[in-house]
Amino acid sequence: MNENHWIEELACLLARYSYKGIDGDIGSISLIELWGIYCYLRRIAEA
Repeated sequence: MNENHWIEELACLLARYSYKGIDGDIGSISLIELWGIYCYLRRIAEA
């Protein structure tokens, strides 16, 4: 699997759940924090 696949999927999830206000500070967040946000949004998407 492509390592950057989750980053691309994160961008889609951020657009889908933009009403949560998470996307405002994405540029200043570390990769580990981005992974945490990705996992959180994936759980919401799967519910």
